[in-house]
Amino acid sequence: MIMQPIQTELRQLFVEGMSRVASAVTVVTTDGEAGRHGVTVSSMTSVSADTTKPSLLISVHHLSPACEAIRKNGRFCANVLSGSQSGLSDLFSGRLKPESGDRFAETAWHAGATGAPVIEGAIVSFDCALRTALVWGTHCIFIGEAENIEMSEQRSPLVYANRGYRRAVPIATPEQAVPVVEEELRVGFFMTLAPQFLPSLIAEFSSLHPTTGIRLLETDHEDLVEQLRAGRIDAAISYRLAMPADLSIETLRRAQPHVLLPTDHLLAASAGLGVADLADLPMVLLDYPSVRTAINALFQRHGHKPAIRFQSPSFEMVRALVAHGLGYSIAPHLPSDLASPDGKQLVAIPLMETFAEADIVVLLRPGTKLASTMDAFLSQCRKLIE
Repeated sequence: MIMQPIQTELRQLFVEGMSRVASAVTVVTTDGEAGRHGVTVSSMTSVSADTTKPSLLISVHHLSPACEAIRKNGRFCANVLSGSQSGLSDLFSGRLKPESGDRFAETAWHAGATGAPVIEGAIVSFDCALRTALVWGTHCIFIGEAENIEMSEQRSPLVYANRGYRRAVPIATPEQAVPVVEEELRVGFFMTLAPQFLPSLIAEFSSLHPTTGIRLLETDHEDLVEQLRAGRIDAAISYRLAMPADLSIETLRRAQPHVLLPTDHLLAASAGLGVADLADLPMVLLDYPSVRTAINALFQRHGHKPAIRFQSPSFEMVRALVAHGLGYSIAPHLPSDLASPDGKQLVAIPLMETFAEADIVVLLRPGTKLASTMDAFLSQCRKLIE
């Protein structure tokens, strides 16, 4: 019997608490007489390596079509995604809709030992025969025994925590160590800033400093702050979001916020828009905790609250949802590309209010003596970003 969840304070605390627990992202697939299905889950764990065959556990919502298919097919494959496969996670979770209507048609895969699909590029795929199924609350718990295990060259898993994607930072073993360079700079970038500036920045810097290596970290604001405090990176380029007092801050570019709208929106021809114009409209949020906090602060300063309809950690997904008329979004600066990934156009209208949280800044540990090459790197950042 499916037990209905009770809306209590304890349940709310449990859901919020579990959202803070980091977990690997797994796409569970199955194929057989009940058809081919796949679903993204964050609940996958080992049961025992010392039974007749190694066993693991997955948990799937009872309303997912994959749930009954796994039971009837008697097999499943737990594909642990790599850090570059967030798109597959969105695809099999339903956040992204496949153009063809078939998720597997847009995924590289092959049939495993049991016949369940093995996703190419997953860091590891556990191809299992179903041994036990149990219904608990709103979820079906499946225990399977591994018939075969496949590993790829990818080693860094996709991680989900605080309702957003993160990437694990591998610690290289001696046989995996990068080639020796005379000096190495360790720099972190906010994930949406990196694609805009890093390629040209690295290309120019490397041509001037060929013996200096660059180790990059692309992640969200909170992780950048933590990595900087721990001394794992020497500088971080981010937005002026939640600024801790123990770090020094230099502004690289003042915010120039724009409201993103579909081309046929009633406000698309506006010369400028204010928070009051947006308060009652559905919003598509770039889903990082620091961004959510900044957007809430912007609206609260003017006596409003954003009406968030959709949220995604992918800026490409945000643009696509806006382009299809599902809400507006706020970009901290005028985007260089006003087209969604599927080619639909957007318009960008200046936001009339100031949005200091969207300033681009460089974060450093106070008192840190920077190498001359890091000074040179930051000098190029200033020229490129200003």
